[in-house]
Amino acid sequence: MKFCSLASGSSGNCQYIETKEKKILIDGGLSGKAIENNLRAIGVDPATLDAIFVTHEHNDHVKGVGILARRYHLEVFANENTWLAMEKTVKHIDEKKRAVFESRKPFFYGDLSVYPMPLFHDAAEGCGFVVSAGNKKISHLTDTGWVNTDMLEKMRGSDLYYLESNHDTEMLRNGPYPRVLKERIASTRGHLSNDHCAELLSGLLEKKGEHVVLAHLSGENNLPLLAARSAREALAENSVYEGVDFMLQVATPKVPCRCIEL
Repeated sequence: MKFCSLASGSSGNCQYIETKEKKILIDGGLSGKAIENNLRAIGVDPATLDAIFVTHEHNDHVKGVGILARRYHLEVFANENTWLAMEKTVKHIDEKKRAVFESRKPFFYGDLSVYPMPLFHDAAEGCGFVVSAGNKKISHLTDTGWVNTDMLEKMRGSDLYYLESNHDTEMLRNGPYPRVLKERIASTRGHLSNDHCAELLSGLLEKKGEHVVLAHLSGENNLPLLAARSAREALAENSVYEGVDFMLQVATPKVPCRCIEL
């Protein structure tokens, strides 16, 4: 499997996964042109894509879904409530290209095994994805304010964790956002903080050289340095060390990260 975050953050989200049989995007929250440019930057022809998997209907996740789907005749996968919520943004998608899945019900797409994982977020029915091909497994989890035991168990044993590390608690508390928005972000229907993400990683990593990509960082309430430090320090307390037991990178907002081969 191959993974690359093409863009991650409040301004747009899009991730690329490639297997022997399929090339998919998870979300398409940039303009169609920006996604095409970022794909070409990592050596992928957009015309070779097969599908887009949608986590939820917010604009920073679906902005370019419709244009890409129509231009390249892509299948689009989403649950029923997300389809209803994103139709005004995505607009017309050929019925033959509309695929509907149910949360918590695994399915196959080519050589990909896909588990749609329900999220705790202020969306119609947000979901993360645990995807595997062969003996490799990727967990994709952003836009959730809470992670329960079932979610942890579904993600456990992954070779790559793409996890939300949205905000630094102090920066959010002291930042410019209105109180109502701060409360929404910090709530169990909002976003995971750096500390939440670090705690999750401490319970997930098994010192087998896993890849960790910290994702969906806020441009206003976080810094890559703070997110990475939170993860490193929490894991070091359990004697889990970067470069020895796991590999770490922080997803960037507008340009692709380093591609990861599993």
